[in-house]
Amino acid sequence: MTTHRNQRRIRMIDRQYQFGMAWRMLLAFLLFFAIGIFLVFAPSMLGLLVGADLEELEPAAREFLILHRRIWPAVLFVLAGMFVYTALFSHRIAGPIYRINTVLQAMLRGEYPKSVTLRKNDHFHQTAELLERLSRQLAGQHKEDPSGRPPEPGETV
Repeated sequence: MTTHRNQRRIRMIDRQYQFGMAWRMLLAFLLFFAIGIFLVFAPSMLGLLVGADLEELEPAAREFLILHRRIWPAVLFVLAGMFVYTALFSHRIAGPIYRINTVLQAMLRGEYPKSVTLRKNDHFHQTAELLERLSRQLAGQHKEDPSGRPPEPGETV
């Protein structure tokens, strides 16, 4: 098996997974953010709804307009930031999954890599270590098999 350089790349490893995760996180965050914004605007809205005379309505309306001017740019910034952060963070999950799948496919072809390298900050290091142990074990059993053929999927060795 060829040696892979252990460095991060900007590109998306699993575009469907990473963007899917980013969109789901963004929608969940948007729901919580909408509830929070409702709670911020609730006192002003309540003042506007129940205010009977102009003296009561003016402070509530002014506060409502000030909140609108300040909050919506922040909302857009936070939502865009959360989407980008989630897409970049998912790289630490999608990369190891891609690498582990590559090693499993090689093992199905009868190749048993000695190591499964992940980047320092990636997730699933324990899974990669287990996969390395499995690969070494299967490589040892493969050498003992006189037929020289790799075991079929589901076949006990």
